[in-house]
Amino acid sequence: MKKGKFIVLEGINGCGKGTQLPRLTETLYGLSKAHTVFRTREPNEFDKNGKLAREMLLSDGSPYQNNLDAVRYFAENRKTHNGIFVPMLENGIHVLSDRYWHSNFAFQHAQSISYEDIAKANEGSRAPDLTIILDVPVEVAFERLEKRDGENRRKFDSNRHFLEKARRNYLELGEVLPHLIGDRSIVYVDGAKSIDDVSKEIEKIVKQKF
Repeated sequence: MKKGKFIVLEGINGCGKGTQLPRLTETLYGLSKAHTVFRTREPNEFDKNGKLAREMLLSDGSPYQNNLDAVRYFAENRKTHNGIFVPMLENGIHVLSDRYWHSNFAFQHAQSISYEDIAKANEGSRAPDLTIILDVPVEVAFERLEKRDGENRRKFDSNRHFLEKARRNYLELGEVLPHLIGDRSIVYVDGAKSIDDVSKEIEKIVKQKF
């Protein structure tokens, strides 16, 4: 049996992941009527660590607080997540995830945790087959977040300086992760383009890869 592909959409808050994930699902269905797709996200509520991570993200505290807790919650929740979706991949099901360990590396490194410590916490989790990072300037992301959420911002959505750090980290991951954790899956897409243009570029990448 041909194994499924593990595909991740990533980027800073407001990059457009939530808009593009359903479109990517349709792209995979369009490639073959035989495709089965499981769509998921992180953090999730498959275990207590995911629930604690969600609570932390919804808090209005400083984005620089709770850095060690964040690494632990996300990494442990990811292990539970792997236990659910890895068997699906083995059975030929494609898995699409809104965020994965790239968020850990981008956001928790912005919280002053080293890439090496984050990699150690994530040892044993499966590397993606393809990670599409939607890169957008923080100004663009903030405009989108303002339209979507108004003043009700989550923990990592409210501080421009913090998001700038996270964006810079995302742009480093393509070179950092292959050597650090064996993740060679990253492709960058300009998320500031129109929704349709971004979708077309993602579709082109997926068709080339698979």
